[in-house]
Amino acid sequence: MIIDVHTHIFPPRMIADREALVRADAGFAALYADPRAKMATAEELLASMAEAGVDQSVACGFWWSSAALAAEHAAYLVASARASTQRIVPFVPLHGDTAIVEGTRGVGELRVGSGGTLNAATERNLAGAIALGLPVLAHCTEEAGHTYPGKTGGFTPGALWPFMEAHPQARVIAAHWGGGFPFLAMMPEVRAVIDAGRLAFDSAASSLLYDPRVFEAVRGMAGTDAVLWGSDFPLRTQARDRAAVEAALPDEAARAAVLGGNAARFLGIDQPGE
Repeated sequence: MIIDVHTHIFPPRMIADREALVRADAGFAALYADPRAKMATAEELLASMAEAGVDQSVACGFWWSSAALAAEHAAYLVASARASTQRIVPFVPLHGDTAIVEGTRGVGELRVGSGGTLNAATERNLAGAIALGLPVLAHCTEEAGHTYPGKTGGFTPGALWPFMEAHPQARVIAAHWGGGFPFLAMMPEVRAVIDAGRLAFDSAASSLLYDPRVFEAVRGMAGTDAVLWGSDFPLRTQARDRAAVEAALPDEAARAAVLGGNAARFLGIDQPGE
């Protein structure tokens, strides 16, 4: 089974109203003011999955500053999942005290403010989602290297650990290799969190940030079981990104784990033959 744990889709209405949303939401503008920044619908994701041979994809919402936009996006994600017969796995945005939509499978892509914190109401809502057993996909950013749209607003390695400690029930997919957090997996207390199945790392946008050796490096530090494939579609095409993962992981067992086996276990997805 091939599972992509990190994709993004938007309702057609939001794509059509892109310019208005850029004016309304500074965080959205940082990523999507440039008309070359790609946005995709659920139908486009499903077409990509068919081309790339992907069985299921986690589709994330945008972390809106507006409760109404967050609710609209969440409703679209859940409806798209139902229409796709669960090939799309919906991870929804939260805002303040907005209700968690029935059918939600996770929260994401979680972003923090410029100060590295969430407001109190959203923090309470997130804690409620975690208590329900919903996993969280968190945007993480490295503290070195070039700047790019979206680099701000993510959990740095120094911010991710306090979040894990503050939410001892949380099961987190730390996006973009956790911003470099896997190095800390060699500390016993961090290792214990990973071994407990509470923390995994996705490879989203990896080719834009890291040398392909990052796959083997993170396997060595955090363990193969903690590595999940994420394409960051539509920023990267799923077919091209899957091929890059296969080239970076010559070991067949490791490749199968990273491309789907680990995600199935982390997300509680039944695999054929189980």
